Amino acid sequence: MTLGKALAKTYIAVMIFIIYLPIFMMILLSFKSGPKISFPIESFSLHWYIGEWKGYEYQAYMPIAHYPQLWKALHNSILISSVSGVLTCLIVTSTALALRHRVIGRDILFYTVLLGFITPGVILGLGSLIFYKYIGLQLSFWSPVAVDVIFAVPFGLILMMARFDPNLMEYEQAASVSKASPINVFRYITLPLIKWEVLSAGILGFLLSWNELIRTQFVVKGLGTLSTFIKAELAANPLTARWFAAGTVVASVSFLGLIILGYLLTRTE
Repeated sequence: MTLGKALAKTYIAVMIFIIYLPIFMMILLSFKSGPKISFPIESFSLHWYIGEWKGYEYQAYMPIAHYPQLWKALHNSILISSVSGVLTCLIVTSTALALRHRVIGRDILFYTVLLGFITPGVILGLGSLIFYKYIGLQLSFWSPVAVDVIFAVPFGLILMMARFDPNLMEYEQAASVSKASPINVFRYITLPLIKWEVLSAGILGFLLSWNELIRTQFVVKGLGTLSTFIKAELAANPLTARWFAAGTVVASVSFLGLIILGYLLTRTE
């Protein structure tokens, strides 16, 4: 092994350790029986997940199973993320297929799409809020969906275009020469060859929306999503292991989605 490869592997290992150690600590402390966020851990328990809550206790000590507002926020997150994933999938697929052709304004369209993740989240979220108020549009279910899709589409577009079969257009042209209609070309040639990329774009859109906080917090209404709800609650309540349990739920969905995404990206035709 060369020195360069050894340094690269060491760097990657350190980065993974720095990124995942806090998540591991959060998951570990969520099974702590006591409310204090500290070591040592006297005993492990599922109390902060499904434990019994005595009604006279302060709300910050309520297990997440008995916290209806949190489950409502979770429901909102699932709906918003699912719709964002579907819209991201549709927009990414149509845009990626269009950008393969040298049409007028192709480069402008591509770099305009990239602005979605280049623009700082605070600017996009706050700008969206100001824009909605300026045109007299009330915040609704679609407000966070819009900013989440703007953020997710560039990632999905780059992912999909990088994994297109180099011979895809040749297959499509061969089918067209054989008198296949554009619909049949897409149905029988294009879609089967990019189906894993299409699914991956949808899952990526779901995950990015699921974990989004900075942009979404400006345009949600009511309880908001799970991420914005946890942020608001932590600003008003003390930090207890209950919130680590809630964070573990969020992280578990992200990990599961990441595993599925990685599996799909390894599929080939």
